[in-house]
Amino acid sequence: MQLYVVKEFGIEKRISDRPHAMLWLFKTYALSAGMYASQIWSTQFLKHDNGFSNPLQIAHMAFLKRILGIKSTSANWCMLRGCAQEPLQFYWFRSAVKFWNRMVDSNSNTLRDVIKADISIGNSGASSCWTRQMKDAFGDLQNGTVYRSDLFQCRKLNISNLRIDLRFRHQAVWREAHSQDPCSCLKNSVAYHNWFALPETGF
Repeated sequence: MQLYVVKEFGIEKRISDRPHAMLWLFKTYALSAGMYASQIWSTQFLKHDNGFSNPLQIAHMAFLKRILGIKSTSANWCMLRGCAQEPLQFYWFRSAVKFWNRMVDSNSNTLRDVIKADISIGNSGASSCWTRQMKDAFGDLQNGTVYRSDLFQCRKLNISNLRIDLRFRHQAVWREAHSQDPCSCLKNSVAYHNWFALPETGF
């Protein structure tokens, strides 16, 4: 819905042909709508290989590609880097961790019992538990073992380190592309990284 509002606003103000203005409008109005209650429902989309399967992320990518007037089949990671945007997964993950830290800080015994019960059910094999999905999402992060330990011990998570780890994980595609020859590799990300992209420090 908010993407439609941004699109209509761009048409009304005659700025829909100005990508920088449209991207600013997206970050200002549409991003917050995509975050609504995400700390609850987004945990199933926090694994690295599952980020682009969410309908909101699919709509986000389609919006970016429409703004730039490029094919819908263009590589998602190239699109995000070219627009200097993070995937929505980054914001969902951060929101979920902030939610966890607030729960851990709570003085409610009932809430603590609920957390411990959720951890116990997740450990018994239930894959739909909030803490189990968070545990799985930590799997390929550099400090994933530390985050999982803090989760099971009901300790606060270090959100500053998490941001660094998430960006490192999201940039794995560029580390792989950096070591490959664009003349012999057919991946779009390899050609983009080596021939067209700005330095990663600006990403």
